[in-house]
Amino acid sequence: MRSKSLARLAAAVFILGLYLAIPTQNFYWDGVLFAQTIEDAAHWPVLLHANHLLYNVLGWAFYHAQGERVRALYVLQTIDSAFAAAAFYLLSGLVARFTGSVRVGLLLGALFAFSGTWWRFAIDADAYIPSVTLLIASASLLLTGRKSRIVPAALLHCGAMLLHQLAIFFFPAALVLLWSQRWRRCALYVAVAGGATLAAYVAAFSIQRGGFSFNSFWQWITSHSGEVAFSFAPGHNLAVSLRSWMQVLWAGRPGLVRYSDPLTIVLLVLCVCALVLLAIAVWRGSRPRIAIYHRTLFVFSVSWIAVYAVFLFFWLPHNTFYKLFALPGIVLVIASCWKPGMNTIALPFVALMALFNLTFAIIPYSRVDANEAVAFAFSLKPHLESGTTVYFSDLNTDDWLVRYFNPQSSWRQVASPADVGAGWLETTAIDRFSRSDPAWFEKRTRHSEWRELVNAKHRIRFVRLLAITTESDAEHTAPRAR
Repeated sequence: MRSKSLARLAAAVFILGLYLAIPTQNFYWDGVLFAQTIEDAAHWPVLLHANHLLYNVLGWAFYHAQGERVRALYVLQTIDSAFAAAAFYLLSGLVARFTGSVRVGLLLGALFAFSGTWWRFAIDADAYIPSVTLLIASASLLLTGRKSRIVPAALLHCGAMLLHQLAIFFFPAALVLLWSQRWRRCALYVAVAGGATLAAYVAAFSIQRGGFSFNSFWQWITSHSGEVAFSFAPGHNLAVSLRSWMQVLWAGRPGLVRYSDPLTIVLLVLCVCALVLLAIAVWRGSRPRIAIYHRTLFVFSVSWIAVYAVFLFFWLPHNTFYKLFALPGIVLVIASCWKPGMNTIALPFVALMALFNLTFAIIPYSRVDANEAVAFAFSLKPHLESGTTVYFSDLNTDDWLVRYFNPQSSWRQVASPADVGAGWLETTAIDRFSRSDPAWFEKRTRHSEWRELVNAKHRIRFVRLLAITTESDAEHTAPRAR
């Protein structure tokens, strides 16, 4: 038994090393915002966010524990990689317990660890990875069937919800499992997981706002970006959802691959070899009859997947990373139907998937040019010199990237030209002042230096402000009398 655990531990360490060896540079803007918030926070209550209540607090603790020597973004990446490796260890153990085979546990664990979107976000900064890891830990305890494990499982679920709200949809699967045992266990689980989570949210809201109001509290816990909403277009949602679920396993952008690179050539050859082996295994092997060998695990896993699938069909169906919350359920469904002989097909399939994602996603994303906005942010370093002021009207997601990767500059929000001195204007300030005061804008930017990234995906513009050269300009930009 100990040797089996050591095999899984060794595999988890290897996976962690691989994650840390190829960190992404294709940063999702959410993680950059988390990192900036952590670095700017003077007091911990400002770190609390309704959608991922304690994730920034977790990052803040590790950021300060290492003495702020490493920037928060890279600290968050390391935390997520560690959680992702732990998720592999827990899930492979759960699979091994039901299939009776450590090899199958490692194989399906690898399917999970090297699936495209999981791998992509395991090396980024985001709240999804640690939240899903805690859900796997909770599921592992629940599936033992022991009453003594219910409270720890509920607390782990609570922790998952405090890291990301989407973990709430694990409740139905947990209750389906517990209901087959005893309804009192359901009540205990709900009381602990739900009660602890609600108490934490009420306490966090009261601390952050200095008091409690139910209406304000409800608006806070259900808050989301104004750009997102439910979609009720079945045909469109179906097409987008199918593509999104496929991308959970297979990720990448062929256009970013450097096909002349020797490593890429080797990886492509290995992909072809894995594909040939898979084809041979399928051709030689008899079609396995799908059967459910572990009914409890099957019902639990299907319940886990179904709730997320239905909700995410209507809520942002194109967001593949939200579907990571159902990925462990997919692996467990496969485990519930596993029988000897499937290894011959599964092994080349997992190898092909891992090599494909490494070639077309992970390695290309490890370069700065994988994300145009990130590359543009780095290109501004020589222009946004130390002490340079950037004036903005409203920070957008692209601004977060530019600001974070140019910490030598200072950013100042302004409402009128009278508040603007020397420095640069960014996109939102350019749009605002070019309309509200075109004469001033023309004088301060005529024949000046522009830095832009404008295409179908991005609209980032920076212009260097000209010095004030006339008395009329000086009067125009002087602070207004109060």
